[in-house]
Amino acid sequence: MQQWLVRQCRDLLARARAAGDTRVLTEARAFYALERRVREYLEAKPEWGIGAATPALQRDSFLLIREAFDFLVRRTGGDEQRAHNLALNRLEMLAKWPELRSHPIRCYFETTNRCNLRCRMCGQSFFRGDRIDMPRAAIERLSPLFRFMYDVSIFGYGEALLVDYIPELLDAIPPAANSWLVSNGLLLAPECNRTLIEHGLKSLFLSIDATTPETYRFVRGADGFERVIAGVRDLQEQKRALGSATPRLTLTFVAMRRNIEELPEFVRLARRLGIDRVIADYLVVYSEDMKRESLFCDQERSDRIVAEAQRVAADEGVELTAPMAFSAPGQRAVRRARCGEPWEFIYFRADGFLQPCCTNSDKLGRWGGEDFFEYWNAPAYQELRRTLYTPQQNHWCRECVHVCYRDIRREASHLHIMPESIAAGRTA
Repeated sequence: MQQWLVRQCRDLLARARAAGDTRVLTEARAFYALERRVREYLEAKPEWGIGAATPALQRDSFLLIREAFDFLVRRTGGDEQRAHNLALNRLEMLAKWPELRSHPIRCYFETTNRCNLRCRMCGQSFFRGDRIDMPRAAIERLSPLFRFMYDVSIFGYGEALLVDYIPELLDAIPPAANSWLVSNGLLLAPECNRTLIEHGLKSLFLSIDATTPETYRFVRGADGFERVIAGVRDLQEQKRALGSATPRLTLTFVAMRRNIEELPEFVRLARRLGIDRVIADYLVVYSEDMKRESLFCDQERSDRIVAEAQRVAADEGVELTAPMAFSAPGQRAVRRARCGEPWEFIYFRADGFLQPCCTNSDKLGRWGGEDFFEYWNAPAYQELRRTLYTPQQNHWCRECVHVCYRDIRREASHLHIMPESIAAGRTA
């Protein structure tokens, strides 16, 4: 049956190309039947990807469906094009294919690596490199990629709101994409708040990590707690006045020994501010002097307080994404078996370099080329995809601290010591 589907689809693709008509493919049952078989085969494989041991029929079927989706992506537009690209991206990821025809479906757009705070848990506290803003011209250069995106996150190493082109950037993101912005909230003045509302920001994540000025000062290294809370209240009031449900606000909490006792009250604070979502996660240690703040060293107390925060969230009607308990069963410690970041995500840094994800600091070329695929399929990117979860795996991947892939029972999952912190003298 599958051999018959391959012959049918090969003929359909040839006719679609000759006619320049995508309907020849999309209206044919054989195309979707073969696509489903390829996807189910790849999803069920115990060994991830297509390799030397893959049967020729399955490999040929994948390559044919890949060619067909590539044709559809190039010949369509709008929501249809995004959907075809997503399907192609999923197949290439499941095949662990190193050279991609699909565009990424998520990205970080780092407006700047400057920041107005020096939080003690952040690399900004020891960063000694050049402070750079993403040039305004990057919006025009990169916006053609946004049409393929499901998530465009205005986020990176610095405070995103420090640049003056946020309105143009938001306008360049298609309404169908989810636009996210992550901020420390210190710049949420009335004019800024109105801009975020009127230019259609979908989600705003605010990093606060405290419920008292004293704890805020310890974590953030500055007095600003009341200022941030006032900015949040103004944003909520302007949303009500303008009849806007967006941006949806989320409060985030980096849990460490100093502030973990405040997590239940942090959930209550969110409710008082009219915010229905809180995300809390364990501190990732970037410098030796912060090791003592890791909750890996205080697991029983952490589990008890997180459980209390979950009960408060249920009572208050707040959606709490809490860190997994250290005492959780072992099979739940790692949440995903496969990392899709090198296929579906790209991090555009303000200094022009690319990163494959938010925890892998390797620079995989520059994004300034005319042809996106010149750097999307650069040798370093292909090598990362080819070796993921092999003995040749990149060292960042081997010790990944991303919440979806780490095992929190291992101390190494809480440590991401940066060489810069040692060079800057940030040692215990």
